[in-house]
Amino acid sequence: MISALALAVIPALVLPWALLPLHAPLLFALLPVAPLAWVYRRAIAEGDAKRAVLLAAAWAVALTVSTIAAAASSPDAGIRGVWHAGAFRDEMLRWIATGAGSEGNIRLFLPRVLVEYALVLVLSAASAGAAALFLGGLLLGYMNVYVGWVVANSDPATIPVTTALLAWPPWSMSRVVSFVLAGTAGALWGYPRLYARGSARAPVKRLLAASVAFLCLDIFLKWWLAPIWRDWLRALLGASAGLDAGGSV
Repeated sequence: MISALALAVIPALVLPWALLPLHAPLLFALLPVAPLAWVYRRAIAEGDAKRAVLLAAAWAVALTVSTIAAAASSPDAGIRGVWHAGAFRDEMLRWIATGAGSEGNIRLFLPRVLVEYALVLVLSAASAGAAALFLGGLLLGYMNVYVGWVVANSDPATIPVTTALLAWPPWSMSRVVSFVLAGTAGALWGYPRLYARGSARAPVKRLLAASVAFLCLDIFLKWWLAPIWRDWLRALLGASAGLDAGGSV
């Protein structure tokens, strides 16, 4: 278990620092995920849900911490080195400055969240988790680069860890937990049906129910807290991010 955890976590901690300066989004999307996918699939094949969840969660934390730190030290490398990072950063800044966009509008953000959740389930069931981990890496990648950019451009009087926690709001954390649980449920459901027919089928109902609970928490927290969080982020960034008093980007 320790060796599997190390194989998943160490590349996630080291590779962002090496890959972001290369400005190669495909490499960043693939290389940090590959070691995790191998040990995660082994856990799924053995029907070990707890080990699979722990591996995916530890990898997500490691990749998040490392990517935020690397992007904060070189924001341009993060924007150029991760898929969708620039577009997502701009979308978030427009929302912080003006309130426009999907972040604070449940009619806009809810369909996207539900589609992503469904994709995690389907991709994980079809690939023993590998494709869903790749999707998770893409989603984490551009989110973490945005957070790193906020850290680099926020009020220097604010402790960087505090800034990062503000930029990574609680609803996003809840969504990561939801997707990890959903992906593991999907992989455990699909593996004995597609890759090892006749093997024992691990129960997935509790995992799936927990993932739905965290997804509902994500939606509720985002609907409730996003307007408050926007004010905090606006105060945190201010003129250093090009947000003037008129609310323009």
